[in-house]
Amino acid sequence: MEDTPVRSFYRVAKRHPPDDREYRTPQDKHGDPPANKPDEEKRSWDGLSSFDSEEGARAAGQQFTHLGSLIVRYDIPEGAGITWTPSMEPGHYDLRGDKEVLKRYLTDIVAKV
Repeated sequence: MEDTPVRSFYRVAKRHPPDDREYRTPQDKHGDPPANKPDEEKRSWDGLSSFDSEEGARAAGQQFTHLGSLIVRYDIPEGAGITWTPSMEPGHYDLRGDKEVLKRYLTDIVAKV
C-alpha cells in the first residue's frame, strides 16, 4: 500500500491544545467580510491562517501578539478532508474543512514565538 503524502502547517496558538476559539475563522467571528477589504483578504475570510514553515508562523506571532505565544504543527494527509490554499504572502495558506477533523492532525508544540 502506498504512503499518503502529508503536508505540515504551522499556526500560532495561545495554548496546547488550542481551544475551540482558536479554530474560528474571520467569517465565524465577524460574519461577511467588509466591502472595503482587498479581494485577496475576502477570499481568505473563511479559512484558518497557517504557514508552511515555523519561521512564517513565528513572524506572524511576533507581528500579531494577540494570537498567542506558541507555534503548533498540524501534519495533514492528502485526502483527509482538510484543504489548503496559498493566500496572501508566500508561505501563507488558508486551511478549510471540519475543525474536529483538523484537530486530529495536531502534532505538538513546535516552539515559542
